[in-house]
Amino acid sequence: MSANEHFLAGKKHLKEDNIDKALRAFEKAYREDKDMAEHMSYYGLCKAVRSGEIGFGLELCTRAIKKEFFRAEFYLNLGKVYLAAGNKKGAIKVFLKGLKFEPANEEINKYLVDLGFRKRPFVPVLERSNPVNKYLGIIFRRLIPRLFKRTTS
Repeated sequence: MSANEHFLAGKKHLKEDNIDKALRAFEKAYREDKDMAEHMSYYGLCKAVRSGEIGFGLELCTRAIKKEFFRAEFYLNLGKVYLAAGNKKGAIKVFLKGLKFEPANEEINKYLVDLGFRKRPFVPVLERSNPVNKYLGIIFRRLIPRLFKRTTS
């Protein structure tokens, strides 16, 4: 099998939540092609999550981002490593950076919601639950961006 075939098998195992098989597949892919950012990121994720090698996982995931900083999935993997290390604040920071490159990334957004991350209240001096804050937040964060999107006619 080629490095790419091992990598694809690893992603399949990861989707099936079989971390052991994913780790073995990503390790083979990484050993065959150590310069490939994808291999670094996913192998680092699995090493940190499965084997507890947080430092190694952080190093590989960070190197992958340095190679291809525009890939939101790499920020997702690094964020998961931070979570494995118990660093919730670091994970949120990394997830937010990933959203800059792919704002609609469902998995990153799901993690942020699960972690309880919320944007600042629209009017900081008022409580979050204040109706003024609620409705202004809804209007400005959901409705206003739609006005500026181009529509095809």
